[in-house]
Amino acid sequence: MLTSFYTATAGAIAQQNGMAVSANNISNSSTTGYKADEGVFSDLLYTNVRSGESNDLKTGHGTKLGSTDTVFTQGALTNTGNNLDYALGDSNTFFAVKTSDGSIKYTRDGAFSKSVGTDGKTYLSDNNGGYVLDSAGNSIVVTNDEEKQNIGVYTFKNLDGLLKSGDNYFSATNVSGNAENAKNADLKQGYLESSTSDLATEMSNVIVSERAFGFNAKIVQISDEIMQTVNSLR
Repeated sequence: MLTSFYTATAGAIAQQNGMAVSANNISNSSTTGYKADEGVFSDLLYTNVRSGESNDLKTGHGTKLGSTDTVFTQGALTNTGNNLDYALGDSNTFFAVKTSDGSIKYTRDGAFSKSVGTDGKTYLSDNNGGYVLDSAGNSIVVTNDEEKQNIGVYTFKNLDGLLKSGDNYFSATNVSGNAENAKNADLKQGYLESSTSDLATEMSNVIVSERAFGFNAKIVQISDEIMQTVNSLR
């Protein structure tokens, strides 16, 4: 009975983690440029069950959330009419932003605005107050709102290696490689990219995870009751 107890517990924890992924996607369904995450589950170790002279039978020990992958699909583009709004027409490109702590982060959120720096110049900035960078890695000084700004567009050799670092930012890692200027990038002024999180899909995932969690919790309860009965017979 210990096997059933721990197997069901592992399954319940995995489904709880899966629901957390869906909940995060749902909460960002209206976030500009947000890329939805997808939980990837994997089986835990199997144990051979000897049946006569055959070792073909195996018993599982539950599952776990093996990884959380970001799905880099292109979101729908919406015409806002705001000259400081920008959208990327390629799913593998990003804007670069120099954040307040001096680090360089990458985002798909092109809802930009203007902010005045300590030097008195007006810079193109994002919603978090970071300065948007050009293709040379320099902050962009805004002199005319009507003109299309010289915004840098970057890409990576391995998008799956990017790390979500909060505030709708991605950080480069050794796995993703360094950022590179994207050639012939499709940059659209006056547009914003919608979130790729689909509410119908996420709610369906929540229902599936909730039911699976309930089944595993019931097995945990039954296993505990059986163990209590066995112990009371000693």
